[in-house]
Amino acid sequence: MLGELFHIEKILEVCEKILYFLKINLLFLVFNIPVLLFFLFVGISNVREYLPFFLLCLLPAGPAFAAVLFSMNRVLHGIETSAWKDYRTGYVQDLQKKLALAAIQSVLIWVFWTNVEFFSLQIPFFPLTVLFFLLFLGTVLMTPNLYLLAARYQMGVKDYLKGAMLLTISKPALTFGNIIAAVFILMLLEIRAGTVILFMASIYGFLIVFMNRKVLGILDRQAEGVEK
Repeated sequence: MLGELFHIEKILEVCEKILYFLKINLLFLVFNIPVLLFFLFVGISNVREYLPFFLLCLLPAGPAFAAVLFSMNRVLHGIETSAWKDYRTGYVQDLQKKLALAAIQSVLIWVFWTNVEFFSLQIPFFPLTVLFFLLFLGTVLMTPNLYLLAARYQMGVKDYLKGAMLLTISKPALTFGNIIAAVFILMLLEIRAGTVILFMASIYGFLIVFMNRKVLGILDRQAEGVEK
């Protein structure tokens, strides 16, 4: 009898976790309605043509992604409360800074990609094309690190950008892992889009937090040492 109760309790815990992941993902989608409307009415194939408008629609994704990472970090440490409470806390905490990070990153992406097209199509010059493409790629690749730091620490906007850049460059294995996690989610979308779309942000966020847990632990100890 006690064994059956134990198994039932474990099943309920798993169900609660699944429901938590589902709610966090749905909140992420709700807070990203502008970019969803862009995909619906403009189309993902037209992102390049309407890049400035797409990046504008993408601005809310910064704080929303930080909220997902904040929530997944709580799950990893077993201190989660309710999905809405955790997501709201992760979203509103330093909201202005997160929006500023999203805006700065969007401008950098637009500038670097515009230069890539300019020096590859208008005035072909291969070295500058490569340079700006690498800058564009680096700006995109630092996204997980940028919002992981924003979800975890309270710093200045410049410190977030500098920290994310350093982590992206100095931890190539983790950067590669972040890429693999994104590719994994895209593969799942190809296989079972209807199901995966309900959990994709939560799963990706959890993978990012899990893979970077050791680095965050080191940063936590360094932060504690500075405070002391």
